[in-house]
Amino acid sequence: MVVKMNYSIFGKAIKIKQYGCNSLDIPAPCVPPSANIFVKVTNGCNAKCKFCSNSNTLLTPSNFDLQKLLAIVKEFQDNGIKINKISITGGEPSLVSELVENILLEFSKAENKHIHLHLNTNGIHQQSKRIIQNPRWNSISISVHHYNLDTLSEIYQLPISDKAFDYKGVDKNIMNISCNLIKGYIDSSEEVHKMLNFAIEHDFPRIGFVSLMKVNQYSIENYVDFDDISFESIPNVYFTKSMNRGLDCKCSNYLYTKELKILEIYGRNYINYKNSESSFIYNGQNLIQGFHDNNVIY
Repeated sequence: MVVKMNYSIFGKAIKIKQYGCNSLDIPAPCVPPSANIFVKVTNGCNAKCKFCSNSNTLLTPSNFDLQKLLAIVKEFQDNGIKINKISITGGEPSLVSELVENILLEFSKAENKHIHLHLNTNGIHQQSKRIIQNPRWNSISISVHHYNLDTLSEIYQLPISDKAFDYKGVDKNIMNISCNLIKGYIDSSEEVHKMLNFAIEHDFPRIGFVSLMKVNQYSIENYVDFDDISFESIPNVYFTKSMNRGLDCKCSNYLYTKELKILEIYGRNYINYKNSESSFIYNGQNLIQGFHDNNVIY
């Protein structure tokens, strides 16, 4: 059983995992303890995916408090908690590109340059093409939920160019595809195999398959557990090092080889997305522990 460590920031108790996502049989202690911060820069998005909690949210003027984010980062560090990763997410971050660029500037300064900065984007907005070229990113996740662009257009409910995933001036080594498992779309070993080939053909070094968070009725009805996908049955897929089966989340890692290319694979499922001890959300005004919850810390 993974033990959670109790800490306090801003005078309020929080929980941090004592062990990392290695194996529950051979737990790897987190030294120092670490946390992930998901920075939600907007609820708006150019896509209208039915599984998204923001699917009917329009872009509104941002009242994002950047100085408060910097204070939060300092508070974690002052209390001996390492910021494992700051993920810029939304909605679609490229819709508020000026805000994202200001965040990048702040985290390019000496005192914050060591922090891992991650971008979550669908990568199809014109502004996203420019944002992902910024050299400050340590990693970038591109949301691609199907290998067929017509089908992907159906999921996003907007047209997608056949050059949507041609990225110039970007280090592909820091990029990955994030693919949601959705019933009727990518929901079987055969469909996963096709996504693996899509990633290989577009020179992505890694791809993740993520079970939907059950945040609305569509996600509940179209949920696919990645444990039900037989990755080992796919030719040239090999299990690697991690199979975490916690109470609140689970994940696995694999490798896929084709024509001398190697593709890293991860599978992830947040079983209890409201109780993610290592993850915090900052929405521009409040710091919240767990996803889509009201557990306001600051």
